[in-house]
Amino acid sequence: MARRLISQSLRWGSVLFALVALATNWYVHQPRYWQQVQAQHLPPPLAEWAARIGNASADLSDALGLTGRDVETPYPASLPTNTVTCAGLPKRVGGPVPDEIAVLRRTGFVIGYSPALRHPLWAAYRTYAAASAELPPRPSGFKPDPQAKRSPQHKEYTKSGYDRGHLVPNLAIASRFGKAAQLETFLTSNICPQRSGLNQGPWYELEYRISEIWPDNMGTVWVIAGAIPSPDDKRLRSGIGIPTAFYQIAVAQRGDCLRAFAVYMPQTIRRRAYARSTLVSIDELERITGLDFLTELPDDVETALEAATPTRLWPTGMIGLCRLLRERFRSYD
Repeated sequence: MARRLISQSLRWGSVLFALVALATNWYVHQPRYWQQVQAQHLPPPLAEWAARIGNASADLSDALGLTGRDVETPYPASLPTNTVTCAGLPKRVGGPVPDEIAVLRRTGFVIGYSPALRHPLWAAYRTYAAASAELPPRPSGFKPDPQAKRSPQHKEYTKSGYDRGHLVPNLAIASRFGKAAQLETFLTSNICPQRSGLNQGPWYELEYRISEIWPDNMGTVWVIAGAIPSPDDKRLRSGIGIPTAFYQIAVAQRGDCLRAFAVYMPQTIRRRAYARSTLVSIDELERITGLDFLTELPDDVETALEAATPTRLWPTGMIGLCRLLRERFRSYD
């Protein structure tokens, strides 16, 4: 009798869990404004847990291509690119971005650096499918950039409560351009103060997808990563500006189809948050940053890519999902 009750309890518990996962999965694929309205009618703890369960479920089903929608548009022509950037560098049109931006060109990437804030405002790079090779050893520290005015010393971040966060990731560059290029990612013109939960959590996970998973499925992935200055000019004791949030834009062309997505991640994001929960439209990101992106695309193509918000990150496939799950539970270096 007791075994039967336990068996029935487990069976009904499994059914209930599956129903909750399906319902919350559907919930997090709805428009953000709709979710916010519905959350107002729920107790805050319930709304939070619905979002967590839904994003956990959706992260798996999206990766397999079973759920969600990409933002894509037909584009049979060749992309306007060079060896580093796609559709032009970000252009300042207003907002919180300082007037002076020094463009620093490196091996495999380019940086828009702010001497006033002493950190990069944006960076652009690309990844592509690369033969597996042993990575160069990670450098032990960061060095000032002789080409960047007021580039910080490594020690200026020490005991600040913030990580030294790359805008252009070590992994993507070292695995494709070698040791010399890797060392350029360890110049302080490429780093910003980032909370550890962000730097070691969803920000790193997205970098891993861009570097190690999507190039095998999507081909070349073009990336713009950036920092959003604090509206109250918050700074470290050393005078380095502390961004209020960070963003990434990814673009890929597969066949005659062009895809893009953008994410916005505040400094306060939880380490175990899912990157898919930070998706925004590129238009929204332009309003927040005061920058204009993808300016060299035809107007109709740019509008199609920037106006809509995707409901998923790009699929990874089963092999990619297994690699992602393994990486998620690996200790951060």
